[in-house]
Amino acid sequence: MTAIACLKIFVGEDQKFADSEALAALVAKVAGAYLETEWAWPRRYGLVAPYSFVLADPRATRLDARELQRMAADLQHKMFGDKGAGEVALLMFEGDQTDVMRFASTHGEALKQLLAGEDDGGFAGRVCRITPTAVTSVKPPGGPLEGAPPAEELAAIEPEPPLGGISDLLDAPRPNTGWWGIYYLNKERFVGSGVDWGMAWDDLAFGAIEDADVAARDLACLAAAQEQLPRPKPGYIFLPFSFSSLVKPSVRERYRGPIEKFPRALRPRMAASVYDVPREPSYGAIGQIRGFLTPYFSLIDLHVRDPGFRIESLPAGAVNSVTLVLEGSDERARLAAITRFLKDAAVYRGKRVWQGVAMVNSLKELDLCRRLQAPFLSGPMVAPLANAPTGEIACPALNLPYRNWVDVV
Repeated sequence: MTAIACLKIFVGEDQKFADSEALAALVAKVAGAYLETEWAWPRRYGLVAPYSFVLADPRATRLDARELQRMAADLQHKMFGDKGAGEVALLMFEGDQTDVMRFASTHGEALKQLLAGEDDGGFAGRVCRITPTAVTSVKPPGGPLEGAPPAEELAAIEPEPPLGGISDLLDAPRPNTGWWGIYYLNKERFVGSGVDWGMAWDDLAFGAIEDADVAARDLACLAAAQEQLPRPKPGYIFLPFSFSSLVKPSVRERYRGPIEKFPRALRPRMAASVYDVPREPSYGAIGQIRGFLTPYFSLIDLHVRDPGFRIESLPAGAVNSVTLVLEGSDERARLAAITRFLKDAAVYRGKRVWQGVAMVNSLKELDLCRRLQAPFLSGPMVAPLANAPTGEIACPALNLPYRNWVDVV
């Protein structure tokens, strides 16, 4: 038994998320200090997005919303004083792990409606609204506010032993994987999907990941893709591979058996996403990766975190695409990274390499990608992480994020 929840923090008189980077940092500092003191082991917590924390207690089946009222009061006092004009409100969503992570990446009107007590049925879980002066159950209306078991009993319960690593999670009935829709902006349609690990929760639950566990995480994604084969959908299937694993022969060979389980007839639609690629990979490393992947995959996509990736050093046609993976909570830095990356569009075309942007998670980022005509997009603001591939679906760019194609995880 483990109770898991996402806590969204709203700040301001109109109860909207603030755009200020400085305010986001202040909220994270104050809330983090509170949780460090009050949310003690065996409980776990982590900042997974601006204004968003994930909370977990392995001893409980339901978290106590009233306990978090002290956090709301603490934030209110430190940010606005006792008689300030601003207001702080917390929105706690409690459900299973995948739903919680989906809630953490949700933006816009859905959250405002929940905060106002309006439920559109998009989240299957418990929702509580918490302010310094009141705690109410939004979903179900009039539902429980207290924890289960009660706090006095909770302190006497021994926690369940933590998972020993990625390999333990692979044996669990629900692997922590999901699918991102891959959107082609020029044609305004999804062209396939990429299977991915729930990275934010993974970092929170297990801490730093060793090289061997990175490969195990990739293998879990391959296994999740194979589970979808009885329910085939059109479009490309992007499978993840760690760059550091592929350049190590002993680790690289661990992938061969699982890859060969995919039908040969599927290979024209199979694409490899090689992630954590350095700014300027060596010619030899790219050659090794191509030599291993080309017999099985029709496309090779490099995932990079540096918008100044040295595309000039790659031979023309060495890979099919390079995707910038946005990271961090600094909105200005993320927007600057998009601009810097797409500035080299002519160079990429000269190398016969497509560009993409992944982890697009705000309207500003999406609008910038539209204006700069980034060919391929993915991330929560394009289509939330889901439990099955999208397939090929037409969708006008103005209708993103697209949420209707499959159950979102």
